[in-house]
Amino acid sequence: MRTRLALTLATLLLAGCSSPAEQAPPEVATLESPGSAPPSAPSPAAPVIRPDSTAAEVIRMQQPWFRCLKEHDVPTRVVEGGLLDLDASGTVNARIRAAEPDMEKACGGLRPVLAPELDEDRNPYWADDDENYHECLVEAGYDFVKKDGEWVPGPSWYTDSKPPNESVELACQAKAFDGRKG
Repeated sequence: MRTRLALTLATLLLAGCSSPAEQAPPEVATLESPGSAPPSAPSPAAPVIRPDSTAAEVIRMQQPWFRCLKEHDVPTRVVEGGLLDLDASGTVNARIRAAEPDMEKACGGLRPVLAPELDEDRNPYWADDDENYHECLVEAGYDFVKKDGEWVPGPSWYTDSKPPNESVELACQAKAFDGRKG
């Protein structure tokens, strides 16, 4: 689904302030603890896509990454408001080119990353959160049904002329992907 790293400075500060005579409690990995991030975690300077980040906020977060890619000859296009986006319409698919190792090395640190809550690989409660997200959307009138244990668009999904409601979707996402179990 929509998918959107925070390191807690307090944990680092507390670790540096304890005296040797004090015995620290054992560390437990949480969504916010530095130990829970995979070794390939992005740099803390990368913008973080939170559960309540709007599409407009995400495109603004992507601008430094897109500018870097453009400087490295990855095809881009100008969209509404003069902002850049990747261009996949030419002979070179910019989305594929942007994911290549040389582009990752040059610009990958600028690419926005999903908050731990939205990252399926880093959120131990992701399946429950995704379930809660879809249940919230159904309660809000969206046509989703469960088929073979997976949420899929319902019968009126493709025929309903009602446009998506970003504020409802973001409210459901923020409520469901809150970093807590259940």
